[in-house]
Amino acid sequence: MVHLVTWFRRRRFVESRWFHRAVVAAGPLSLVALICGWVTTEVGRQPWVVYHVMAPLQAVTGAGGIPVGYATLFVVYVASRSRRADLLRLARRPLDAGDQPPILEAHGAR
Repeated sequence: MVHLVTWFRRRRFVESRWFHRAVVAAGPLSLVALICGWVTTEVGRQPWVVYHVMAPLQAVTGAGGIPVGYATLFVVYVASRSRRADLLRLARRPLDAGDQPPILEAHGAR
């Protein structure tokens, strides 16, 4: 969101080191949040099953969209791996000014 607001207001990327660090930390922290949510759900459900307030069949979550979620995750993973390969290739051998096509002048002026 911060990036979009900066882009629309100033027409440039966010250059703050803290923003870049937060973006890097967001990946692992999203996994931590996912696991914490799962643990909270399971720990909250267990006393109801243990004390026979809830039947074990009622405690099972029915998730019908799992194949779609896994397929989407797979597509995003493959796409990010291909972009990563491009970035690593550019890191090993950056583009030189001579590698880029020449910029054509307007109206054929030379």
